[in-house]
Amino acid sequence: MFTISVVTVGRNRRWISMGDKNKTLKGYMRKNGTVGIRNHILVLPLVVCANSVVEEMGRRYPDAITVPHPYGCTFDPSSNKEITDIFVGLGRNPNFGAVLLVSLGCETIKLHEVYEGIRLSGKPVGVVSIQKEGGTGRAIEKADAIVREFMALLEKDVKVDVPLSSLIVGTECGASDSYSGLSANPVVGHACDHFVDSGATVFLTEVTEFLGAEDILAQRCVSAKVAENLMEYVRETEGFMAQVGHSEIADIAPGNIAGGLSTLEEKSLGCIRKGGTRPIQEVVPHGGCPRGRGLVVMDAPGHDVESMVAMAAGGANLIFFTTGRGTPTGCPGVPVIKVSSNTTTYNNMRDNIDFNAGPVIDAGKSISELGNDLFNLAVAVANGTQTCSERWRCREFAIRRKGVKAYIL
Repeated sequence: MFTISVVTVGRNRRWISMGDKNKTLKGYMRKNGTVGIRNHILVLPLVVCANSVVEEMGRRYPDAITVPHPYGCTFDPSSNKEITDIFVGLGRNPNFGAVLLVSLGCETIKLHEVYEGIRLSGKPVGVVSIQKEGGTGRAIEKADAIVREFMALLEKDVKVDVPLSSLIVGTECGASDSYSGLSANPVVGHACDHFVDSGATVFLTEVTEFLGAEDILAQRCVSAKVAENLMEYVRETEGFMAQVGHSEIADIAPGNIAGGLSTLEEKSLGCIRKGGTRPIQEVVPHGGCPRGRGLVVMDAPGHDVESMVAMAAGGANLIFFTTGRGTPTGCPGVPVIKVSSNTTTYNNMRDNIDFNAGPVIDAGKSISELGNDLFNLAVAVANGTQTCSERWRCREFAIRRKGVKAYIL
């Protein structure tokens, strides 16, 4: 039986503060009070049948964020809700200055729900219906006119000084190896402590990779209620994994095994270090927005793309992504900072890796030293420096659906 005990925060527990709550950066202040560090146009199909129009917008306007996908028409109510929530959350992400929704006209996803959910954030939202316009050609021309109108609007937006505390930072790991828990993840955790101490918000996700380490996380929750919320998602995850059948080896990817990881527990103990050392303030559902600031756990799977899209829907401005074997994966509209656990992968995949944590292993560098450097890089990215995933336009998109929940770690 699991017993929850809670960390004591305040005068009985001393946290070393590294942040500067007065630190500012340049960003876009949105009408709903959120802050964007990019000013993109999102072109989002509501259903797979509308992808051709969206793809043409991507060819005409490469800087627009287009996200073709296979979703939008299912008779599973839980899937429809989860897809709708992600569409709305992504559209509301403050890194997008305007959103164009492209509908076929008969999909099961309700256009008005997505439209109203995004419109309430205060940003411009346009709609094109292929059936209503009379086919693909006319829909493309209307979409083109709307995108050009949005481009003219966003050119007028001006960056202003915004507090660092307004940022939401995500964390992710993929293609991990045996060094990830020793170098890249703790280096990211140190940078995340900087953000939390500066008043910002940090997402820790990938509940599948909490298994075997959930007791440690529960001890860091600020209340018994928060700890119980965390454990509820852990139990749900274990239940789904039991339904599909699993073993310790099956629950980690072949690449993880080739990289030296042997069990899910071993991977989990390294994974949770990405979140740093600060108390867990709350637990939010898949794609949910945090109510407060600090370290926040989100219910999201270990699948890299699904997890990052969920964090983007929850408002993440940028994401730290640690990797041992290397991956080019990005996220629509959200800069992804790739952190290599070892120097060999960094040198081998310089096109895709932004930061090398390998010197912790091979050059005697401290986690705190590299964590400080990574924090400074993240601030530079927030101020406009492009990441590798942005330069290569890596914008992968996938949505977790509970009815077909698959755990790929």
